Amino acid sequence: MQMNQSQQSMNTREGESRERLCYTVEELMEILGVGRKAVYSLIRKKAFPAIRISSIGYRIPKESFHAWMYRQ
Repeated sequence: MQMNQSQQSMNTREGESRERLCYTVEELMEILGVGRKAVYSLIRKKAFPAIRISSIGYRIPKESFHAWMYRQ
């Protein structure tokens, strides 16, 4: 049984994972090599934008974080 081109294309897209656009606090801890308190301190100081998602926690957009980091 042969798949047509649109079926192959759809299967390829389903198998691809989408790149996430935000970091978690834990990911920033690892990237910066600091502890949780240091990351939350940066969030409180509004060093970079952070989105609070109720009980899930903070998400930090990658673009804005990298822009902040390269300015330092």
